[in-house]
Amino acid sequence: MKNKQRLTFNFLFFFLLLVLSACVHTDGLYRGKVVELESGKPIEGAVVAARWTIEPFVHTERICDAKETITDKNGEFELPKGSCISHPFAEIYKPSVVIFKPGYLGYPPLGSSPEKKRAQMPGFTGHEFQDEKQYYVIKLGRPKTRDEREFTLSHAESLLLDETYDKLPILLKLVNEENKNIGLGEIGPTESGGNQ
Repeated sequence: MKNKQRLTFNFLFFFLLLVLSACVHTDGLYRGKVVELESGKPIEGAVVAARWTIEPFVHTERICDAKETITDKNGEFELPKGSCISHPFAEIYKPSVVIFKPGYLGYPPLGSSPEKKRAQMPGFTGHEFQDEKQYYVIKLGRPKTRDEREFTLSHAESLLLDETYDKLPILLKLVNEENKNIGLGEIGPTESGGNQ
């Protein structure tokens, strides 16, 4: 009987140790290029920002990392890996990605259906940033109306939350630049530490 209790205790201890042990889950690096839809010219200075979430336990998804980069003079970017620390069985999800530069329609494209999104961004599949081995070419058009600018801005703002303001300073800066351009107020943490 003692051996059976000891075996049960050892099994439970090992299982608990395994579940509680920290494990680093990673996703990325993503590479690509951002170009103008009409001319195909590279867009320099666009921010490529991503937010990763992880599900450590069933129905307990949480934000675990956010990274950003900016396109170079050739429009190219390398979005660094996202990493999340959790137990070995947790699942890191593919990132939510925003590509944004004031004066352009962003990624993901506007539209309530795949057809409308492809009308804004030909070649859009909805599967971008799912495969680290792929080189993504993202084509950004120009907004024609104030509504398009505001919707594009709201997509970009969707990554900016309390947990990500300090990790996505370039995105925050460009969003506030566009807010100013179209006469809206700035977003982000105030000096007192709260959000505006």
